[in-house]
Parts: sequence; structure tokens; C-alpha cells
Amino acid sequence: MNQPAAVCAEIDLGALASNVRLMQQIAGSDKQLIASIKANAYGHGVVPIAQALQDLKVDALATGSLKEAQLLRQHGIVLPILLFAFADSELTMRAVTEGFIPTLTHLQMAEAISGVVKNPTSVYLKIDAGLGRLGEPLDSARQWVEKIFQLPNLRIEGIYTHVPFADSKQRDWAAQRLQAFDQFVAELKNAGYQFSVTQAMASCCLLARLQDHCNAVCVGHALYGLSPFSSPGSVDVSQLRPVMKNLKSRIIHTSHHAEGSDIAVGGLYGLKRPRTIGVLPTGMAHGLCKPVEGKVMAVLIRGRKAKVLSVSLEHTTVDLDGMEGVSPGDPVTLLGYDGDEEITLSSIATAWGIQPLEALMRLSGRFPIRSMDATEESGRI
Repeated sequence: MNQPAAVCAEIDLGALASNVRLMQQIAGSDKQLIASIKANAYGHGVVPIAQALQDLKVDALATGSLKEAQLLRQHGIVLPILLFAFADSELTMRAVTEGFIPTLTHLQMAEAISGVVKNPTSVYLKIDAGLGRLGEPLDSARQWVEKIFQLPNLRIEGIYTHVPFADSKQRDWAAQRLQAFDQFVAELKNAGYQFSVTQAMASCCLLARLQDHCNAVCVGHALYGLSPFSSPGSVDVSQLRPVMKNLKSRIIHTSHHAEGSDIAVGGLYGLKRPRTIGVLPTGMAHGLCKPVEGKVMAVLIRGRKAKVLSVSLEHTTVDLDGMEGVSPGDPVTLLGYDGDEEITLSSIATAWGIQPLEALMRLSGRFPIRSMDATEESGRI
């Protein structure tokens, strides 16, 4: 059996399964579940997460990265993979030739694909129902869809939109936009245009218990136990379970400094009392950063909190004051439980002055990943 890495992240696939079941329960048995695994599965490691989602029999995966899609095929993922819109037309053409499902957001791309492919090729259409980012705006979408349906060798498999909101005050706006998209799709169907997949709701809409007439949902945040809401208490998310359970490091060095020592670490510059300092092999290069002014960041060592004194490129220095017997090799918990104490993702994000998802993105790709029910390293966070 391999020894645990000195620095690693642990993901809880049981929590992922629980969140998938919750989303399926809220959505209802008549809706397909498309799992969003973009941005390295929200920082959780795209390969182990996709493998688990395939075992959980979700209906499809969605990502914005052709490289991630290619990697998943190399690791035995056979689920349909929808690629969110690319800015690069060359990447979109490659996605088509490699068997992935591209998202079309403008007519020129549809015409280009139609002119290249020789056999019916599945595509999804993206409609802008009010977000204002990508997709054909609703007020001009009818003619746009009709023109795409006239192009040869395109199988218009799905049509979707995105209606995100981060605060309960925006709930009514989201409900109105869902209704507008429903009406648009109904008009298309009445005119004879058919789609295998229609989708508008994501994590925020599901958790807020909104309703639509689409036959699929595309879930990201909630799968990983992350709240999509910026204001705590906006919507009850207590049933979600965090998939990122632990982030571990180790002590690599300790040093004791007598009263009066003129050490600079952490801005001490002259000790008024003796101090013991511990060093971790984890720093800015691993996505960590020092807390913003007025905030405190801590780690757990032997079930107790140790204050972070400084974060440099490759090291983090912590205060071991009052902790007897800590020595090199001792485990350190950056995120998760140690005994009765816990360092939460929210507390880390607060210390850094950002949102929890932003904190995960800073850490993404920096640490070896272990599934909590496995002994082999399976990727990187």
C-alpha cells in the first residue's frame, strides 16, 4: 500500500452520490441530469469525479474544456460529453470531429460545421434568456433556430439556456426567465421543431425549488456541496454535503526561538516571549495565500488550531506556541476535521476575502487527490 502523500486532497465520493440523489429528487424522475464538470470539476479533480458520476449513471457530462473531454475519453468515460461554447472556432471543429457535442451560439459556426461534416452530427443550441453572456437572444432566436434547422448534416439534439442567480431577491427574475424560455421552446415544438434535450435550470433554480417544463437540468455547484448563493440563508442548502473533505500537509521543520530573538517571520521582529515555529511544504505555488488584513487563518495540528504566520512561495509558517512535541512528519490539516476541530472552506475563503468557489479555483490542479474510499492516487485537485 502506498504511503499517503506529504501534501494531498481527499474527496468524498459518498458525499457526491448523496448530492446527486438530492438533485435528482428535487428535479423529479422525468428530468435528465447533466453533470457540469467544468474547471477541473470545480476544483475537485475531473477524472475521479467523472468516473464516479458515470458509476452513478448521470445522463451526460458538460465541460468547457476540450482537453478535459479528451482526458475523460482516455480514462474510459463513455457518457455523452457536451462542450459549452468555445470562443475558438478551431477548437469547436476539433470537438465535432472527435465525437463531442458542441454548443452553437452563432450562425457562422453552425454553417462552418455543416459544411465540413459528412454525416448527421449532434449539436446543442444556446439561447440567451436574459443572462446576457452567450447564446442567441430570445427576441431573435426563432429565426436563428429556423436557419440552423435548414442546414444539412446537423442533428439539433438539444437546446438550452442558463438562468443563474445568487440572491433570493433575484428569484422572481429567474422564474420569469424560465417561463419565457419554456414558452419559446413550446412555440418551436408547435412549429414542428423537436429536441431530445431541453434544459434551463441549474443548481440555484433547483435549490430554490423553481419549476420549468424542460426535460433536463444541468447541475454544477450543488453536486460538490457548494452553495451557488452569495448571501448565507438565501435558500436552504443544509442537505448538501461537501465533496472536498480534507486538504492535508505535514510539518517539515520546527524551530524554537528564545525571548528577544529578532526573527522576521510573520512580521514578529523581536519576540516578547519564546516562540516555536513550524514550517509546511505548502505555499503560494500550491494556491495558498496570506489572509487579508484583519482576518486570521489557521490550520489544525493534533486537533488544535495553529495560527498561520506567513505564506511564501513554497512554504507556510505556523505558530506552534503551546503545542508540545510537534515534530517534522506530523500531519497538518489545511481543510477538514482533526478531532473535534474543523477548518471549513468558508473560513478559508473568508480569510482570503473571496468566495468558497474562488478558493477552490486557487487550489485547483495543485494537489494529488485521493478518494476517501481508495488507496491509490487518482489525479490532482
